[in-house]
Amino acid sequence: MLTTFWALSDPVRLEIVDRVASGSELTVTQLAAVLPMTRQAITRHVRTLEESGLLVGEREGREHRYRVNVAPLTHASGWLDSKRTAWDDALSRLAEYLEE
Repeated sequence: MLTTFWALSDPVRLEIVDRVASGSELTVTQLAAVLPMTRQAITRHVRTLEESGLLVGEREGREHRYRVNVAPLTHASGWLDSKRTAWDDALSRLAEYLEE
């Protein structure tokens, strides 16, 4: 799960995940057409996202088409939900204490 948060901590990688998640499968060439960086730079970011499990690539001809793997995102979301509950409880107790 730590690799998920680390991979998403970079704004470019977050943008790549958003773009792939909002459309159909995309190639590095398609991402390079809409992002202000070189194809090589995008390839490095995509490789990091693949290593973290957030993107899955399938070879199609000379290129790979990438799609989002939701499993790491679901796991991270569940962890955040559990922390949110704990923080909500702690903040509610603090509010009650301060009102007294």
